[in-house]
Formats: sequence, C-alpha cells, structure tokens
Amino acid sequence: MFIARNLISAFAAAAVASSAAVTLSPNASADPAAPPPPIPAQQIPGLPGLPALTELSPIIQQAAGNPEQATQLLMAAAQAFSRDPSAPEQSKSVAESVNQTASTAHVVPPGVEPGAQAHLPTGIDPVHAAGPAPESAPVPANAVPVAASAPPAAPAPAATVPAPAPAPEAAAPGFSPDAPPTQDFMYPSISNNCGAGDGNVLAPALSVAGPAKIPAPGPKAGQTAYVFTAMGTPGPADVQKLPLNVTWVNLTSGKSGSATLKPSADINPQGPTTLTAIVDTGSGSIMSTIFGQVTTKDKQCQFMPTIGSTVVP
Repeated sequence: MFIARNLISAFAAAAVASSAAVTLSPNASADPAAPPPPIPAQQIPGLPGLPALTELSPIIQQAAGNPEQATQLLMAAAQAFSRDPSAPEQSKSVAESVNQTASTAHVVPPGVEPGAQAHLPTGIDPVHAAGPAPESAPVPANAVPVAASAPPAAPAPAATVPAPAPAPEAAAPGFSPDAPPTQDFMYPSISNNCGAGDGNVLAPALSVAGPAKIPAPGPKAGQTAYVFTAMGTPGPADVQKLPLNVTWVNLTSGKSGSATLKPSADINPQGPTTLTAIVDTGSGSIMSTIFGQVTTKDKQCQFMPTIGSTVVP
C-alpha cells in the first residue's frame, strides 16, 4: 500500500530535526557488504509509482545535459508514459506530475528580484489568490423590479457579553514554529536488503528552497537543499564508498547541474543515515532526480531513483 506523502514528509522532517537513536550492528566496524542487485521496479509490491521513476529519472539526467530542450524532453517522455496502457495508475500519476511541472515552469514576475522575496505566479490577482471571486447570480430577463421595503426597526440593545478568548493554536508536535516549508519528492526511494534482517528500506527525499536554516548550514536565497533519509538504518559510514547524486535542471533559467549528497556530523550521526546537499540552482522551477548508493555503518545500499520538483522564489 502506497505511503501517504504527508506521512513520508513527517518522517523526513523529523529525521532532519532530531537524531533518532538506533542500536548499531555488532559488526559496525567492518566494511559494508556490496549491495545486492536492485529488484525490478515492477516486482516491488505496494509501490506502483516506481516504474515511472526508473524510466523518467534518466530523462531528467539527459535534460540536464541539454537544458535548452529540457522542457520538451520531459513533456514528451511523461506524455508517452502516461499513454502506456500497461503502466500502473500510480505511475501514470507520477508521469502526469512531471508533465505538469514541465509545462508550467515558474516565471519570476517583472519587478521582483529573484531569490529575494516570495511572490505569486504571473497573472494571479492577490485578491483572488485563494480562488476566483464569487460570481453574482444572473438576473432573469423578465424579472419584475420589487420596491424596496423600509428597513425594520433596530432591536433594543442587548446586554454586552464578552466573547471568550480564542484558544491558542496547538503547535505541531516536534516542529519549530519557524521551520521552513519543505517540498516532498513525488515518491520515496527504496533499497532491497538494506535494513535489519536484510529487509527493504524506504527513503523519503525532500527539498528546501532558500533562504532557510535547515539542513545546516542552510540554503541561501537562490539555493536548493536536498535531504535523503534511509529510514530504519544505523548512522552513515565515515566514508561513502559510492555516491548518491542529485541531477537537476532549472526549467525557468535553463541552468543545470549535479551534486553529491553527503552525511553531516550534526545530522543523525547515530541514524537513520541522512545525506544532504545544498546547490546553487537559482530561482525558478527545478526538476530533480536523486539516485545512487548509500553506505551505512554496516551495509552498502543501492537505491532506486526518485524524482522531485521545487519552486525556488
């Protein structure tokens, strides 16, 4: 059964905010074993969105190498996948999300300095930002005007009763009031035989548009931070044997690049293994894919690719 995105987001945010204590394996000092071959995406039960990720992740990498044609490449690949009658519905939804992001790239309005302030997309009236203004009901053509009646007499003033003070809003448990909003990736990644007892491990990924304070040292304006958390694993090994990479393309500016996510001494050193990267993506609509391997204290884990979109103001 597919895990709801809000649950995944809560797991990932909690992993960044605090270090969850995990008992280390007795052979933690030994070199991690080589990862087993990944399970084909179609054979993993309960995660029907993975086939779209495995097919569209290489397209994002290709688009990053040819950013001028990135939008066309992503839209063509996503539309082709959406039309595949054999694709699971959840995979089609992922492909449609990629197509929508590519076709509606964020444009910085005139007069707004990119990365300096939050703003609405071009053409959106702030008065109607939460939805269109209600329309008045049409008047029938044969309607007969009705004379205005005199207003009723005002009732005698009643005794004033003080209104009860509003109850204070309950803060979300475990989250700071100034915690920055995060943008979840479309689907969690997964690694087989990476957990205790050779079980599978889910890894939610998220992005944080700067300026923000987490993950440390915090992305600045025009930067994007990536956080990848392998849930249920011990802490990261001192040396990552093989990289976990993020490849991204800015669909607004045409800028693109790649970076390697790395562990940080102050983010979950005892587990779960959490890798981060802060990248100069610039302002705009960013399409990203994370893929590669993670070295925990006792295992080498190959993770399936995942895809995310980020709007950097």
